[in-house]
Amino acid sequence: MNHDRIAIFAASAAICAWLTLLSFPMIGDSARVYAACQAIGLCLYMGTVGLAFAGNLAAIAARVDQPQLIILLIVFMSPVLQLHGDESDILSGIFYTSLLPFMALTLSVLWTMPLADFERCMTVTSMVLCVFGISAIAIYGWPEGRTIGGLLHPNLYSAPLLAAFVFSQFRPGLIGQAVRIICFGLIATVSSRYALMGCLIALVVHEMTFDPFGKAKIPMAVLALAAAIIFWPQISSIVALDDPDRGTGSGFTGRDDRWQTAMDAITESPFGIGFKRAIGDDAGHSGYLKLIVEFGVPGGFALVSLLAWCIAVAGIKACSATGKSRQQHRFDCARFAGMCAMYFGALFQPQIFSLGDSFTVAFMLLLFRPRSEATLVRAQIAAESGVSPRQR
Repeated sequence: MNHDRIAIFAASAAICAWLTLLSFPMIGDSARVYAACQAIGLCLYMGTVGLAFAGNLAAIAARVDQPQLIILLIVFMSPVLQLHGDESDILSGIFYTSLLPFMALTLSVLWTMPLADFERCMTVTSMVLCVFGISAIAIYGWPEGRTIGGLLHPNLYSAPLLAAFVFSQFRPGLIGQAVRIICFGLIATVSSRYALMGCLIALVVHEMTFDPFGKAKIPMAVLALAAAIIFWPQISSIVALDDPDRGTGSGFTGRDDRWQTAMDAITESPFGIGFKRAIGDDAGHSGYLKLIVEFGVPGGFALVSLLAWCIAVAGIKACSATGKSRQQHRFDCARFAGMCAMYFGALFQPQIFSLGDSFTVAFMLLLFRPRSEATLVRAQIAAESGVSPRQR
């Protein structure tokens, strides 16, 4: 086994181990154990990938798109915002901020693997996260009042399952379909509406961009519409539209007090308080609001605008199959679909950039994809057509 294969295997194993440590410890009730697993997983992943790809990190960083590079530069320049409060808070904030760009770079390394290896990595990772969802039910039984075992919040439980759903779309065939069905079903049992909508967004966007004129698309759409009409009472019960405590707008109106608290924090510190310094309701329980709270009005709006630019570019790439292999086109569509799902989920998840939860890991992995080398793309197209690159 040559060095490249060892590095690819190490990176694949590291991301699976990291997400395992970010999900399975949630089944327990020890916050200290979970925090320890977060730290161990982060160090394990970044250390493994940093060592395995030490000679390629600079080249990979040079292939980062300009909007992604500006995002990293804003984060890199933000430690000055940490200069307030206790000395320990300042030092920890600067430390966390310095880790974030390196975490993004090591996540982008995964995209440089050969397509077959990346597909295998996403498949195994999605299966691991799916097993987390099954294990929680197996240990505590079916949810009581949406909470697993009386301690695992439905939105926390559903975040790894949404990530698994998104990752599974990189894999065609029965395995990917099975993971998506199981994850969607488990999310439905806890009625996590942001995750349910995220799964549906990912599925619809993927189907609309990858082979949109396939022969089975129209019959599938008709069947889906008919099923929605027939089973509407069950669907309404799952999403609790008739529940007075969770009406049609509870995802927004239920958080209006927190969002107002975040707006007050922004008014008090318009230039930001620094990464990882927003705690509790000050962050508004919305990833986008937290960006503005932490990086200020100028930096926060710049980051949100750059995120919008990145998803627009991803959408343009997904809508065109010209000059790409079928597998590469499927990856572009799966990435765009996953970004749409995660961007929607970020409205209701407490953070977009973080060092330790499966939602933000999936978000940042999909976001920080380096540019593909043209020679690698041509080689993949040639391999699928059975022609060597020089013969084309």
